[in-house]
Amino acid sequence: MATEISNFSYSSFTVATCTLVDPDMCSKRFGRCRRHCLKEEKQIDICFSPNKICCIERLYEED
Repeated sequence: MATEISNFSYSSFTVATCTLVDPDMCSKRFGRCRRHCLKEEKQIDICFSPNKICCIERLYEED
């Protein structure tokens, strides 16, 4: 009897718009430059700071 094994991994993340922004621009959009967004946030841009992304609060309608 053969057993079928699948190696699929799933991750939940939001793809950035690939726009580079400075931390001030991220703050003007009510966001923060972080290494990882919190569960209550979504990624909207990539910050100039090394390895950081601009995260803003997720709206309830977006869940």
